[in-house]
Amino acid sequence: MLKILEQARKAAFWSLDGLKGGNVRKHYRDVKWVQNNPTSHEAKELCKENLHKILEHAIRTVPYYCDILQDESVSLEKIPIINKHIVRNKFEQFRSYEYVDQHTHEVLTSGSTGKPFKILHDKNKRARNTADTIFFAKRAGYDLGSRLFYLRLWDKQYKKNRFLSKLQNIAMYSVDDLTDENISKLVNELEGNNSNNSLLIYTSALDTVCQYLDKNPERKINRKVDSIIAIAEALSSEVKKKAEKHFGTEVLSRYSNSENGILAQQRKDAAGNFEINWASYYIEILDLTEDKPAKPGEPGRIIITDLFNYSMPLIRYDTGDVGVIEEDSVHGGLVFSKVEGRKMDMFTNTKGEFVSSHIIHHILQFKGIEQFQFVEEENDVYIIKLKVSPEFDRNEEEVLRDKYMEYFGQDAIIKIKYVKDIPLLPSGKRKLVINNAIQKQKQLSNKKPEQKINLVH
Repeated sequence: MLKILEQARKAAFWSLDGLKGGNVRKHYRDVKWVQNNPTSHEAKELCKENLHKILEHAIRTVPYYCDILQDESVSLEKIPIINKHIVRNKFEQFRSYEYVDQHTHEVLTSGSTGKPFKILHDKNKRARNTADTIFFAKRAGYDLGSRLFYLRLWDKQYKKNRFLSKLQNIAMYSVDDLTDENISKLVNELEGNNSNNSLLIYTSALDTVCQYLDKNPERKINRKVDSIIAIAEALSSEVKKKAEKHFGTEVLSRYSNSENGILAQQRKDAAGNFEINWASYYIEILDLTEDKPAKPGEPGRIIITDLFNYSMPLIRYDTGDVGVIEEDSVHGGLVFSKVEGRKMDMFTNTKGEFVSSHIIHHILQFKGIEQFQFVEEENDVYIIKLKVSPEFDRNEEEVLRDKYMEYFGQDAIIKIKYVKDIPLLPSGKRKLVINNAIQKQKQLSNKKPEQKINLVH
């Protein structure tokens, strides 16, 4: 009976889309074609055409781009890099004349900075994002209509009413209320239904659920989970292994943001590369300090051009994230071999060189650590905050320091601070890395992008 209901929900979704003109299905077919044929001439030409259209539209109807490229031909390279700071301060200049009086959807995000950031999506962009979501969820093993356990921060922007969540077969759990009681309820619900079950979950919440299952081995999950997609934060190999042990299915990491959508998602293969969403975005990898292409195989800033948001085009938008692009020897085309997270969440060692934030997960080799956070205060001062259980041996502090001096430098000052809790951000995420040293440098140089733009005027 439940399987029939799942099929009915799927059929109802596509029927409703058909009555509205079939826009989501059209986008879905488009995404599927490009992603399944990334190196084909037809796919490349389609992406090139979409890029040309959004550039032409932006230069013709968006004040910011009209002013910068007045009397210039359409060329991506001539457009300066933008970021949240620029868009926030010049919000109205990024709105297309053609969409000012049309209905748009407001997307709000505070990210890790706490400063609100707003972007507008038009109806077609919303349909494209829906198509992307369906495609990449299916890539992971979820089928439309199946039971989805969705663990995120359910604020006013995203929270669904009971009728809609029931209709879409979504079980909503908020990450700011993951008590043992609520995790037990989640496990009971997973065990107690015969649906095809999938999880879409913040990585830190997945870790919390796994810690609960570690402490309560009698709560073993015997029902198969079809897919698990970890979102919002980087997925460490330790959390991935624990989750796969408890849930019996492969965990895939998804790279996305609120202002754009799904940018990439790990494939189901041993390499663990991220399949880039070339169908919906044009992506560049630029040097960490200069606006020039990063060297092949080296970390660089992830720069996005959104091909489908015509109401408020974001062209050459610096996401603040760092990644590595390489050739995929198995599937062909370019993939992210690494997505490091935000540049602001990377460390610098005592020589001022960037160090991957993934090194923090080595701390899980030490028993009894329930939560942790790394803070780089200055270029040679680092604080490791720990919430520990009685199992943690404080005599291992020096071993822990020695471990991280290998990465930060032998002259690094590493302080251990014990805390009762690592608080969640307003977004519901738990920030594992804080780089106050980079933040201070950024505040000093924040005016530089603005000065460059004025020179172009």
